[in-house]
Amino acid sequence: MAGGKSKDANNQKIVESLLKELRVNAGLRQIDVASALGIQQSMVSKYEVGERRLDILEIRELCALFGLNLSSFIELLEKRLEGNNEAN
Repeated sequence: MAGGKSKDANNQKIVESLLKELRVNAGLRQIDVASALGIQQSMVSKYEVGERRLDILEIRELCALFGLNLSSFIELLEKRLEGNNEAN
């Protein structure tokens, strides 16, 4: 089971990294995202460093801000997860 937890943690880091990358590529700062979502900037930071996990509806809302639909996000995420799993 320990290996499963480690894999889950690695996969979660990939999600966090992808969300941050998409935000930066969209030219948005954390404060911009927070303002658009009506939340504190610290919450955006927590999403990106893994202190708080997002549900699928929150991810969908972030994707819309980043100019991406949810299915495109899932495709990008799957490619990264597959690449990570092949490397391990």
